[in-house]
Amino acid sequence: MNKKPMKPRKGIKSANIVGRKGIDTEQDSYLTRERYPDAAVCRGCRSVHHDKKWIHPDSITPDIASLEKEEVVCPACLKIKDKYAEGFVTLEGEFLKEHKAEILGLIRNKEELASHINPLERIIEIKEKDGSIEITTTTEKLAERIGQILKKAFHGEVEYKWSSDTKLARVKWARRDDG
Repeated sequence: MNKKPMKPRKGIKSANIVGRKGIDTEQDSYLTRERYPDAAVCRGCRSVHHDKKWIHPDSITPDIASLEKEEVVCPACLKIKDKYAEGFVTLEGEFLKEHKAEILGLIRNKEELASHINPLERIIEIKEKDGSIEITTTTEKLAERIGQILKKAFHGEVEYKWSSDTKLARVKWARRDDG
């Protein structure tokens, strides 16, 4: 079978997109698993579900804060609890060994920014394994953006792979040299 290599997706538009940054509710079983009541608050991360979208706790306006809220668990907290990843990022190379703290700091900053825009985009786990670092994320888009920010900040090579039948992204970033 002749398959073309997949490129990073840009500008995805769909009737099933919810919020900014393209989360497709038709393919994300954690979003379609249950309907959330308006003004529901996540007991884990304290994000609020309002007008069919999740809002970061720091972005809640006084009118939303005044609403009576039912406690639930948001899709991102469920994914973290279940360790259900849609994005896998692998970091490798000699450069990583010398600049690990700086690289991980940049990744955590990217996650914080992404979660303010969409609280469902979060890192599930970061673990070191045989000289590499493996990161799992709640969405494939966050994994893609981590690859993009690493390429922009530290250069190196980035490889993106998307599953054709499930909502899953694998991103590999490597920089072999130290200079």
